[in-house]
Amino acid sequence: MALLLLALAAGLAAGYARGGRLRRLGERPPVRSRLILTALGAYAVGVAGSWVWEPLLPAMTALCWCTLAFYAWLNRSYHGARLIALGLAANGLVILLNGGMPVSAPAQQRAGVETTVAERPDEGVVTLAGDDTRLPWLGKAIPVAFPPRPEAVSPGDLAVAAGVAAALATAMTGRRTAPARERAETPRRPQQRPVPRPRPATPPPPPPEPADDRATMDDDATAAESPRVTA
Repeated sequence: MALLLLALAAGLAAGYARGGRLRRLGERPPVRSRLILTALGAYAVGVAGSWVWEPLLPAMTALCWCTLAFYAWLNRSYHGARLIALGLAANGLVILLNGGMPVSAPAQQRAGVETTVAERPDEGVVTLAGDDTRLPWLGKAIPVAFPPRPEAVSPGDLAVAAGVAAALATAMTGRRTAPARERAETPRRPQQRPVPRPRPATPPPPPPEPADDRATMDDDATAAESPRVTA
């Protein structure tokens, strides 16, 4: 938590230093924000179901982190969103593999934590890192001696903190990533409708032929006018 607060403070400071404003955060809202409610719902189900089946809590916690990672990946047009997605996915993976977030007691001691996870192993979705820990380098093994609250953090936590700081600082200035900016600035070509082909002209109908009755009448008149030849 202390690392995240430090990242937010750094992002705000960088954003104001570059001439950014907080009001610009709402100019381009993220997409698919309902996934946040989905992640919170999964965590709530894990907390409620852990009273009946204890392994449900770490499984639903991992699902919560992976859902938030997918949400961050969908909004990768923001600077830092890819780092956030990578860090959340790493945390979810190590929790799923170990039934909790492995925490290194020596790292906590170097950070100055008063009560290490070895003294309270049943607090939250955490486990004590040991020889049987899977992917221990993804656990909380990095000491951070932040004065208000020293703690041990994971590489995923560092990636999330760096991504949050970058996303906040650049969102305050209204900047986007290069691909997103190019897509936004490239004018769309107007959609051309197919031109219908002209149909061939229908030839005019042939003129009507003269009636046979008129020809017969003319023949009769000619025969009547001609003189009769008598033997």
